[in-house]
Formats: sequence, structure tokens, C-alpha cells
Amino acid sequence: MKTTPFWWEEAEPQHGERSFDKTTCTALIIGSGYTGLSAAITLAEAGLTEVVVVDAMRIGEGASSRNGGMIGNSAKFTLAQASKRYGEKRASEIMDDYGSSMSFMIQRAATLSDPIDLNLSGAVVAAYTRKDLTKLREMRGRLASENQKNMDILEQDKVHSVLKTDIYRGAMVIHGQGTIHPGKYVQALARRAVDLGVRIFTGWRFLGARQDGQGHVARLQNVENRDSIEIHTDRILLGVNGYAGPETPWLRKRSIPVQSYMIATEEMPFDLLERLIPQNRAVFDTKRVLYYFRRSPDGKRILFGGRARFRTSTAEQGAEGLRGFMEHTFPETRGVALSHAWLGNVSFALDFCTHGGRMSDGIYYVSCCNGNGISGQTYLGHRIAEHMLGRPNTDRGIIGSRFPRLYFYNGKPWFLPIIGTGYRLLDKAARWLD
Repeated sequence: MKTTPFWWEEAEPQHGERSFDKTTCTALIIGSGYTGLSAAITLAEAGLTEVVVVDAMRIGEGASSRNGGMIGNSAKFTLAQASKRYGEKRASEIMDDYGSSMSFMIQRAATLSDPIDLNLSGAVVAAYTRKDLTKLREMRGRLASENQKNMDILEQDKVHSVLKTDIYRGAMVIHGQGTIHPGKYVQALARRAVDLGVRIFTGWRFLGARQDGQGHVARLQNVENRDSIEIHTDRILLGVNGYAGPETPWLRKRSIPVQSYMIATEEMPFDLLERLIPQNRAVFDTKRVLYYFRRSPDGKRILFGGRARFRTSTAEQGAEGLRGFMEHTFPETRGVALSHAWLGNVSFALDFCTHGGRMSDGIYYVSCCNGNGISGQTYLGHRIAEHMLGRPNTDRGIIGSRFPRLYFYNGKPWFLPIIGTGYRLLDKAARWLD
């Protein structure tokens, strides 16, 4: 069993440029994942020259090439909940941002020259309890009639038509959502950015920035030899999500990194997998400690993910827990060998909303995808780039929303084991009461 992502078999992250020949640029983007690359593309398409992307790792080596490759646009809260937090106007704009992310991501993908294994056969939201199924039905009922047509509610006796398991009480099928190959997607975004004149440098860690007249001076350190340089730039974007370090204390006090684990099975009979997960839909459930899973793009493996552990752990330790979850969901997978097990950081906000905006003059950020980053971060990378360009009506919705901080928190989530244990107990209690 390999402890590298399954996606790297076909799309292993690559290095960009390794040494700087200039110390000035118009825009400096920290992070070469979906957020940073999408922002770079929008800036370059707008005619901005000398756009530079910098990453301490290889291109997209963080969450962008480690996730499950599931694309959707659902918020983790309702409009009513958002209205209480942000006010009705801002809440409506935030929900519009979530609603727009999927269509924008599909449009951006259409401009890419490389295949990304896009599959829009739909997604299944599996209801863990009857109460969860009622909530899904109510959520659908609050939508406009044209949007309701894209969702089907299935009672428990109909679940087997979309998912061959007996652990759920019902399901909602969302048409038009689906999956991609996340490694291929981040590579395709990088190629598009480079073709537009963006320069991508890897192996350089961001150490912070200071204001200098009308612009900023960013300090970068070479990961290998510890040499450092200073880059003068007009504006800086921090697109680091679950990999925010001590050099970004403002973000660290507001972002909660959580390890998420995934496994891939060895190849299995196609007919069996077509019976277990028909049409290779993306699947995630309604538990607090959720399962999410799909098949590989060729349909021959199960890729299964979740919060297997809430303490810092290894890929092997995560695989042990995920195997149990997978066999609980699909007893027919018992004894199937695993080919890959890996982990990566996702990032959550206290209010479970993605946030973006300006930290100070000329320094911008997008953070906390809350486990739903492919379409969301692609879209918000574009939105924050428009804001950086000074375009009108861009300080709305997620961009510019109040980003709550966690007091007595410095970026190390010591409380996760406590919360994780509590969530597991609540899931068990909910099912027992069901």
C-alpha cells in the first residue's frame, strides 16, 4: 500500500521555476492550489502582467491534489442561519456565491486544454437518520421550483437504486454535480496560467511581508538551502487554506486545519462497483463525522474518505479506520486490498463559511473551504482577483464577510480530539434515537 495519493499515479505534482531572476512583480500569490491558480488566471486574463505564484511545495501538492475530487456547491448552513449571522443582504449574497461556484468552475474547466476526467452524473447525499432525511426534504422545499427539479428525495426503500448499502434511512440525489480527477485539474489550471504568462515558483516559503510605500515587500525563503530573497509587489494574495503557518497569524487565529484521510482499493470487478455505486456518483452522508466516497475515474476502485482520526496521525493509521468505515458501508468489500492511503489538510471556519477579503492595504486572502473546495475555491479565486483589480461591486457576499476568530487559539487545534469524540457520540445517539 502506497502512502501517496492515488491521483498522483497519473498526475504527480511537478515543480515550477526554482530560482528568481527578478525581484519585482505586480501581484504575488502565495499558494499554488485551486485558489491561487484561479486567481492568477483571472488576473492574467484581465491583462495584468508579472503575476507570480509561489509555493513551498510542488504545484498543487497540498489539498488540491489530495481531495476526493467531488464537485458541488452546497453551503453547510441555511439562508435563515446565515441571515442571523451576517444580516439578510449579506446572507443572500453569500448563498449566491455558493450557488454560482459550480457553474463557474465548469466554465473555467472548459477553457483548459488538458482533460480532467469530468463526470456530471450527480451526487448522493445519504441520510443517516430519518430526521436527517426530513431536513433534506425541507431544504429542497425551500428552493425555487426550478432548482427543486435538480433534486430527488428517495425514501429508505429506494436507496438501493443509487447506493447498495443498508446503513442509510434515505437519500437526496442532486443532478448536475459529480466528480473530477483533482490532480489533473490542478495541473490543467497551472498550464493555463503559465500559457497566460503567469510564473510559478516552487520550493519557496513565504515568511511575511511589510508595507513599502504604495506596495509591499514579501520575504521568501528557499526550502532547501534556506537562502532568502525579498520581492517587491503591488498586492499579495494568501491562498494557503489548511496550510497557514505562523507567518500568517491573522489567518491562523481564524482557520482550523483538520486532517482528512482517504484510501483507494485495488481494482475490483466493474459490474460489482456499478451495483454498489451506480453511475459513479459522488456520495457523502449527513453524519457529523461524515463518510464521503466515489469510484475512480475508470470505475474500478472505491475511493473512500473521512475523518478517521482527530489527532495528528499517519496515513497507515487513518487507513485502518477508513477500512472499517468502508466495510461497514459495503460488506462486500471485506478483504479487498488497499492500494493507496493518504491524508491532507482541510480548513474550517468557526461559522463553517468560506471567507475572503482584504486583511490590510494590498494583502488579500481566501480561506476555509470547509471540505467543499474544488468549485468553491476555483470561483473565489476568481472573485478575489476581481476585488484585487478594484472592480466595482466585488466587496460582497463571501468577499468582505465578517471572519470570526477563535479566542485563546493560535492555530494549533488542541481541541479537535475532544470535539471529534463528542461528534461521534452525538452520531451514535442520533442513530440510537432514530
